[in-house]
Amino acid sequence: MPLPNASAGPDEDVCIGQTGQLQASGGSSYQWSPSTGLSNPAITNPVVTVTETTTYTVVVTDANGCQDDDAVTVTVHELPTVIASAVDNTLCPGDTAALSAVGALNYQWSPNLFISGNTGDAISAWPPSDFTWTVYGTDALGCAHDTTVAIDVLDAPAMPVVTNLGMTMSSTPATTYQWYLDGELIAGATEQEWAPLANGNYSVTITDANGCQSTSAPVYFGTVGVADAVAMGLRVYPQPADETMTVTGVSASTDVRLLDAMGRVALAKRSGSNGSLTFDVRALAPGGYVLELGSGAAAKRIAVVVE
Repeated sequence: MPLPNASAGPDEDVCIGQTGQLQASGGSSYQWSPSTGLSNPAITNPVVTVTETTTYTVVVTDANGCQDDDAVTVTVHELPTVIASAVDNTLCPGDTAALSAVGALNYQWSPNLFISGNTGDAISAWPPSDFTWTVYGTDALGCAHDTTVAIDVLDAPAMPVVTNLGMTMSSTPATTYQWYLDGELIAGATEQEWAPLANGNYSVTITDANGCQSTSAPVYFGTVGVADAVAMGLRVYPQPADETMTVTGVSASTDVRLLDAMGRVALAKRSGSNGSLTFDVRALAPGGYVLELGSGAAAKRIAVVVE
């Protein structure tokens, strides 16, 4: 009688910790050896779980009791060693970090939150607070492993408070300072106290010892020109003015005008014999104005504020 045509099936590749399945054919009963790692060594298709490469032999018996055998090798592959890292594991609020992974062929990031994409070996992340991602790496054989990468987010420094000191602006203490006028950076304005050269809305961005930043609310400064007034022997008070504005120290019978931001005359008066006058500013819109004394080329102009 002819022997059965035993087949143990093709060789298999499995990842360590995963299972495979053998598949024999050619007879009516089967016996696998060794039995290590097999769910049942006496069936045609046992599930195999092994931690090292193993060769299994199956003895195939046909209905006549004739036997043949064949062998199959199950090769066990190590899982990829996936390493994930960040260029900077500590961020200031609002900053972005570069994350990367190595050790595998394909990568999947999870959860898909605060990142530029959930696949690939390099992504960007901008967590609002401390956050951890898991990256799953798969190699060419389909073996997969994972690791984690964490980003710590520092507290932002408290919003600085800007104080108008009359002739200068001052910030609450910080490590470094940068002043802005109407949202535009002022070159060289990097001290805690700044003497403005123009009227407008001033703000400051501070940096703390960790390199994190915070920006103040804008504060209006409208007293550029007051120093010139003092040098001329003039006095303008109060500044800012809310109900009345008094000017003293001008020559008698001098035409004095209060000009708005468009250069239009908002109020006009002539000084008395004592060289003083008072404007009622209650009807004026709050903001910066120019006090013009005299006319023509000899006119003097001083910045003032109505609130």
